[in-house]
Amino acid sequence: MRILLADDHDLVREALSLLFQQYFEDCEVVEAGALDPALDHIAATNDFDLVLLDLRMPGMNGLEGLKRTLQKVTETTAVVLLSGAYRSEDVRHAIEAGAQGFIPKTLRGQALANAIQLVLAGEKYLPSSILNDMTDGIVGGPDREKRMAGGFGVEGDFARLTPREREVLALLSEGRPNKDIARHLDLREITVKYHLKNIYRKLNVSNRAQAVKTALEDMARSGTL
Repeated sequence: MRILLADDHDLVREALSLLFQQYFEDCEVVEAGALDPALDHIAATNDFDLVLLDLRMPGMNGLEGLKRTLQKVTETTAVVLLSGAYRSEDVRHAIEAGAQGFIPKTLRGQALANAIQLVLAGEKYLPSSILNDMTDGIVGGPDREKRMAGGFGVEGDFARLTPREREVLALLSEGRPNKDIARHLDLREITVKYHLKNIYRKLNVSNRAQAVKTALEDMARSGTL
């Protein structure tokens, strides 16, 4: 697997490179400190499985750098944004522009590896905090009486999810296995499986990837993503 990692902080690149090599076998990481050198690497070989771009490094100019990168990579290359601080609109605009994911730099260890694996499997990864908004009460705005937390319509399937099921769905978006979800929520693994079964039934999906995809699509439609 070949990864192009573009970030203007040397320590961040060093830490992420070591992490990738720890969690992925036969992983080659090519580094760049700004967008233009990253684009030069793509032009030279263009055989990367994954391109990670720091949202605020030199040359990015908001999402223009993302768009320039997407124009140069092949269809088999996943392009993901990295950021230490972000707003929900940053995430939404990045996904709309074509990014395969948006990964916070605060992710560490297995959680980051899970995020990368999810993207390489063809799914989109978004910060779990976006989905965690589902548990925070009514979202503001002119339709707030009609919308549940996270932007899920009270008349839709998401209205049928319990608060605990929403927590499970949020952790599911990180690509966490059942055992990790159980540990995080202080539940038995068999209880997590029970919640997942209910989530699939209520959302009319058949697996984990479809459940997360459905949740994110609903949030994007509602304008809360």
